[in-house]
Amino acid sequence: MKSRTKYLLKARIRSRLIKKRKRRFISFKGIIVSLLILLIPMLIMFILNISEQKPSDVYEIRTQKDLYIPNEYLKKAYTKANSEGISFPKLLTYSANEADFAVEAYTDKVLRNAVKLAKKNEEMTKPQKALYDIYAKVFDDLRVGPIPNKKEIYIWNENKNKWEMKDTEEYCYISEDDFGAARSYGGDRTHEGNDLIADLGTPIVSMTDGEITRIGWLEYGGQRIGITTSKGTYFYYAHMDRYAEGMVKGKKVRAGDIIGYIGDTGYGPPGTKGKFPPHLHVQIGFRRGEFSKGYTWFNPYDIVKFLDDYRVTLVEKKN
Repeated sequence: MKSRTKYLLKARIRSRLIKKRKRRFISFKGIIVSLLILLIPMLIMFILNISEQKPSDVYEIRTQKDLYIPNEYLKKAYTKANSEGISFPKLLTYSANEADFAVEAYTDKVLRNAVKLAKKNEEMTKPQKALYDIYAKVFDDLRVGPIPNKKEIYIWNENKNKWEMKDTEEYCYISEDDFGAARSYGGDRTHEGNDLIADLGTPIVSMTDGEITRIGWLEYGGQRIGITTSKGTYFYYAHMDRYAEGMVKGKKVRAGDIIGYIGDTGYGPPGTKGKFPPHLHVQIGFRRGEFSKGYTWFNPYDIVKFLDDYRVTLVEKKN
C-alpha cells in the first residue's frame, strides 16, 4: 500500500512538472511570436532600404525623362567644359542638379553655378555619382553626328599633278523628338530611339569609337549594326539599305567611319523593304549597374541635334 501511495505521489509530481514545463514552453513560444510580429516589419523595411541602394537605382531620378537635357544647353555646356578644362559629364551632373531636372530651368545662370561647383572638386553625393556614371557612359564617347554634313569629290589632275575638288554633295535630314511614341508593328510598344528621315543611300557614320558587336538582319530593325564603346554603351543603327564595305562583327571602328547607308529595311523577314520612308533609327543604351541584364535606353534626339555642330565632311577621290 505504501509503495502504491509513493508511486501515485511521484506520478502526481511528474505531472505537475510536465504541466509547468508546458506552460513555460507556451510562454516562451508566445514571446517568440511577439518578437517576430515586431521584427518582421523592421526586416521588410531593412530589405527595402538595401534594395533602394543597388547600383541600378541609387540615384534620385523619378523618371527616364529626368535625364533629358536640351540640345542648346548641351552645346553651351560642351563649349564651356572644354574652355574651362572640366569633364563634360561632370558639368552635366551639376547642371541637372542645379536645374532640378526641369527642362525649362537649363539657363545660363544654371551653367555658371554648375561650373563653380565642378571646379570645387568636392566629393559627389551618391545620387550625383550615379548620375555622373550615366552621363559619362552616354556623353564621353560622342564625337560626330550620324549623318555627314557633305561629301567632297576630288579628281586627279595629271597636268597639275594634284587632286582637285570637282564636286560636293550635301546631306540633310529631318527629325523630331519621337522617343516614347507609340508603335504598333509586332504589338503595342513604344519607340526607344530617334528616327532621322533622309534620302535613300545617304551615308551613315559611327558617332563614337567602338567595336561592332551586332550586325545582320533584325525583324524590327532590318539591316542593322550595333556598336559598343569602351564604357559598354550600345549605339544601335537600324533600317540600313546596305552596309559599308568591311563591316563585320568584331571590327573596330572610329568615330566618323562610314558604317552603312540609309534604307527602308525591316518589319518583316530578311529582305523586307518599303514598309516606311527611308530613315535611320538611332538608339543609345547604357547598363544601370554592374549586374544589369539589359539596357536602359537614353533619348537620342537632343544628342543628335547637339552633334549637328560636329558633322563630318567625307572625302572621295576618283582617278
